[in-house]
Amino acid sequence: VTRKNISGLSYRVVPSEKWNASVFGKHYHQFNQGPVSTSSDGVGNYQNMEKTVSAWGYGTAGTYYIYKELQAKVSYEKAYRLPTTDELFGDEDLEAGKTDLRPENSHNLNFNLSYGHSFGKHGLYAEASYIYRDTKDYIKRGFGKNGTTQFGIYENHGHVKTKGYTVSLRYNFSHWFNMGGTYNNIDTRNYERYVTGGSLQESVTYKKRLPNIPYRYANLDATFTWRNLFAKGNTFSLTYDSFWQHDFPLYWEGIGKDKNMIPEQFSHNLSMSYSLKNGRYNFSFECRNLTNEKLYDNFSLQKAGRAFYGKVRVHFGK
Repeated sequence: VTRKNISGLSYRVVPSEKWNASVFGKHYHQFNQGPVSTSSDGVGNYQNMEKTVSAWGYGTAGTYYIYKELQAKVSYEKAYRLPTTDELFGDEDLEAGKTDLRPENSHNLNFNLSYGHSFGKHGLYAEASYIYRDTKDYIKRGFGKNGTTQFGIYENHGHVKTKGYTVSLRYNFSHWFNMGGTYNNIDTRNYERYVTGGSLQESVTYKKRLPNIPYRYANLDATFTWRNLFAKGNTFSLTYDSFWQHDFPLYWEGIGKDKNMIPEQFSHNLSMSYSLKNGRYNFSFECRNLTNEKLYDNFSLQKAGRAFYGKVRVHFGK
C-alpha cells in the first residue's frame, strides 16, 4: 500500500509585462506499507513494515525579458522526490522493490535563456538551459543477485551532484516544414567521500560518474506537411527523427581495469501519415530503427531491431 500527497501554495507578483517573480512552498506526505526482506541478499524472510514520511519544500522563480524576443528564467527549489511504486514494491519480475526507501532531497538551481523570432513565413526558436542538483539520499538503481538470478534493486545513495546543460534549436517554414534538435550533457557524480559514516577511508568512486546513466545524448526531427493533397481537407505528412547516445559505463568507473560499456547508439525512424476528409479517415505507417542498428537499454540488454507498424483510424461522428 502506498499513499502519496503533495500540497502547494504560491504567491506571484507581476509588476510589468517585462518581468515577474514568485515564491512557493510544498508539503510532501507519503505512507508505505509492505513486506521488507531481512535477508542480506534482499530476497526472502519478509516482514511487514509501515513507514510515513513528511517534509516541507520551498522555492522561488523569476523571469525577465531582456528584450522583446529574449527571455531569461531562473529558479531555485528545495525539493523532494518521493519513491515511485516500482521503486518501493518492484514489478514481481525483474525488479525487486525496497519498501523503506527514503525520499530524495535536493537543492535545485535552473537557469534558462530562450529566443524566438518570426520573419515572414520563417520561424526560429533557440533555448539553452543550465541545471545544478545537490542531492542527498539519491535513489540509485543497481544489481542484486540471488543464486544465479540477477534482478534490479533500488537503494539510497548518500550524496550526488548533477551539473549539465541542454541546448535546443527549432526552425519552421510556414505550415509546410519544421525541424529541430536537442543536445544534452548531464554529468551526475558521486560526492559521498568516505566508504562508511565515520570512516576516514576515501571511496574509490568519490567524484566518479554514477554508473548505468546516459550522460551525453541528442535527438533530431524533421517533418514535411502537404495540406489539401489530392483533395481539399486531406493532409499528408512525412517525419524523420533520430536519437544519438554516447557510450557510458555499466558499473562504477573507479573499480576494475576492464570497463563494461553500453556502446554508442545512433538510431533513425521514419513515419508517414495521410488523413482524409479533415481527419475522418487516417492511415499511418512507421519504420522504427530504419537502419537496423544494435540498440541497448541502460542494463546493456539489446532492444528489438528494425520494426514496421501500421495503423488505420476512423472517426465516427460530426
